[in-house]
Amino acid sequence: MDKENNEILKQIREISKKINARQETNELDSESNKLFEKSDRRVENALNQIQNTFDRIHDKVFNFNNVLIGVYLVLGTFPNNSPILNIWTVVFPILNLVYLVYIDIRQMEIHRFASREQEWTSIEREEYGRRIKNQTLLSLLALGLSLACLIYLITQLT
Repeated sequence: MDKENNEILKQIREISKKINARQETNELDSESNKLFEKSDRRVENALNQIQNTFDRIHDKVFNFNNVLIGVYLVLGTFPNNSPILNIWTVVFPILNLVYLVYIDIRQMEIHRFASREQEWTSIEREEYGRRIKNQTLLSLLALGLSLACLIYLITQLT
């Protein structure tokens, strides 16, 4: 009888160890899943912040360019008899404005492309990275063109 009880106790201990091991594994899995979810939320938040920053910078460049157009127009017509700037020079900030609109349209297309992310192939993922990189370069060029318009304006005023 003691032998039988000892055998039963051994079996109970073994089963108990297996149950504890499974429970620890489940707890680790749960903690890992929580960490992955937290990481996914941070990645999503970071991507949203990048987009918001891009949009804010673009808005500022747009507004700055609009101010430049106004200044070019005013200085191209003032004073009436001999304007400070030739009126045709207003074409530079206007062309930059058209370029900025083009960049915004491209950004909209990038968002459309990104909305299908779950259907992407690896080639499309690489394409998305290239699109973002090119968009950043185009935006920097737009900022540079706006600064060039400002520098031209300053040189004409001095």
